[in-house]
Formats: sequence, structure tokens, C-alpha cells
Amino acid sequence: MKADSGGIYPPPYSYNMDYQWAPPIQPGYNINPALYPNGQPMVSYATQPDGTPIVTTQPNVMVIPQPAHNDYLCLSIVSLILCFLPLGVAAVIFSCKSRDSLRHGDMFSAAINSRTAFKLNMAALGIGIAGHITWITCVVYFNVTYSHATNYHFSFSL
Repeated sequence: MKADSGGIYPPPYSYNMDYQWAPPIQPGYNINPALYPNGQPMVSYATQPDGTPIVTTQPNVMVIPQPAHNDYLCLSIVSLILCFLPLGVAAVIFSCKSRDSLRHGDMFSAAINSRTAFKLNMAALGIGIAGHITWITCVVYFNVTYSHATNYHFSFSL
């Protein structure tokens, strides 16, 4: 069977000069239009049959980054261990809730839980610092005031 007999082979390739890949560039237009990052042109130009230009543009896409809310987990653990235990536990719970909300993309709940965890941490820190200052003051006061009562002189007489 011959290749040109019209059997299983496709017809021979012929280059057609009448076929245009893109519309002709109109005078006054930019030859190299700006491209999107994926290589697509931002603007395409064409003409109607009566010669009126058609300008097609792609919509602008604006990506606004969302603020990532801090979960304050480290501060919550420090408040739990060193400051005030009940508020520290509550702060750890709200910090974990904030982290879960961020993981699920719920920015509103993450912001509320983050703010609550921060407030609980600040309250625990304030109570903890006040408690430690009070404790240190009491220890110093009682050691200075009652230091003469602890000076016992034991004498062993047989």
C-alpha cells in the first residue's frame, strides 16, 4: 500500500499562509503587552468587521494578606507555671483554641481567642508579679524583724 493512496496515513502537511495565529497589531498599540506571572497577556486586541477595535482585559486580582494572629502559647505556659495557675490554665485553653481556629482558617474566632488569651496572660502576669513581690517583702520583713528571736544560744552543761 502506498503512502499517498489515502489509506491509513494522514494527508501531507501544507503550510497555509492565509491562516493567521494572532490578530494583526493595530498602530499605536504596545507590541509586547505586559504579562501575568503565568505568561498570559493582560490585554488582548481584536477588531470588529467594521474596523472598530475591541479591547479585552482580564480583571485585576488583589490579594490582601490576612493578619496572622499570635496564639500566645509560650506566654500562657510561662503564666501557668510561674504566675497564677487558674488564669494560666484558662490562657492555655484559649491559646489552643486560637491555634485551632488559625489552622481551620477562621480568622474571626482566632482574633477573639488570641485577644482573650493575651488578656488572661496579662492578668496572670500582674497577679503573679504582685504575689511574688508580696511574698519577697514578707520574707524580708519577718527575717529582719524576728532575727533576734532565732539567735538561740544552746549551752550544754553536764
